[in-house]
Amino acid sequence: MNITIIGAGPAGCYAGYLLAKTGHTVAIYENHPQIGTPIQCTGLLTSDFDQFQLPMDSFLVNTFKEIEVYSPNKSLKIAQKEYLVCRKRFDNFFGDLAKKEGAAVFVNHSFVRKEGKSLVINDTVNKKEKRITPDIVIAADGPLSPTAKAYGLYHPQRENYFGIQATVQGTFNPHSFQTYFGVEVCPELFAWIVPESSTTARVGIAMRKNSRAYFDKFMKQHHFTAVEMQAGTIPVYHPQQVLRKENCYLLGDAAGFVKATTLGGLVPGLKQAEILVDCINNNKDYQRKVKPLAKQLKLHLAMRRIFDKFSDRDWDRLVSYVAQPKIQAVFEKYTRDNPVPLVTNALMKEPRFLYFVKHLI
Repeated sequence: MNITIIGAGPAGCYAGYLLAKTGHTVAIYENHPQIGTPIQCTGLLTSDFDQFQLPMDSFLVNTFKEIEVYSPNKSLKIAQKEYLVCRKRFDNFFGDLAKKEGAAVFVNHSFVRKEGKSLVINDTVNKKEKRITPDIVIAADGPLSPTAKAYGLYHPQRENYFGIQATVQGTFNPHSFQTYFGVEVCPELFAWIVPESSTTARVGIAMRKNSRAYFDKFMKQHHFTAVEMQAGTIPVYHPQQVLRKENCYLLGDAAGFVKATTLGGLVPGLKQAEILVDCINNNKDYQRKVKPLAKQLKLHLAMRRIFDKFSDRDWDRLVSYVAQPKIQAVFEKYTRDNPVPLVTNALMKEPRFLYFVKHLI
């Protein structure tokens, strides 16, 4: 089949690679001049990334052994292996995979509109429009997906976070990254300090609104000066989001397949790409086959709704519960990309976590 993918991010290019590998004619259109720019992501991966069995040498920046968690009056350390990647090199790795399997990648080509069964693509360098009529369209063009909107797939109640991040210089423990929770720090998510090395770190915050004010406050409190700034829109998973209409499928950020607790979407997006390709190749129901992954994201969304109502006292209480050795063992065994056994086992060992369910009411 002739398949068009709009958006050359990791999920889109990974899908393109898998589809080209199985014999399809694949064209990937990217509206930016280069794959992987502008950078709009911290680039943290849990060890669940290992399941894809992909070499990391070309894009790995750092490997962490633990996460430090700070609430207003408490702190804890969780032993967990995580990776930090260079997003530009990471994205290009997947772009190169797709190209090597024969997929055509066109940069400086933006989706303009849908006309019947055809798509209009604008070559922004040559200022020329072209019409294409693919058998299948995959919208992988980000949280505001013009393609999803053109097909009437973009759910009207979807929400987005707005993240701001800076590269800073300082003295850091390169084996650990920090997260900061609390009403004064970031009432809608958390702030982070993620070291690239012992002298450089990525510092950021994300909120639905007022991101810049809280970011500036956090930077000032830690005496950081930005060397380089990045910003981006991050989608919130919506359980009623339809993933297919006509010949168009949504993928990655365009589908809102992002963990609502952390706003991480790389591992879910790659998993979703594998499911989508299997559905295309074997004529399976995409919306149904993606349900196990959607179940995980629904749990993240429920936790996000609880956290949104947290007071500083709640954050302190949560950290104190997680700091117990029996709960630490659970968090060391399961990653946040695998939340169902994480939450189930934590509740079994510490029923007091149920105290927080009152915030769902």
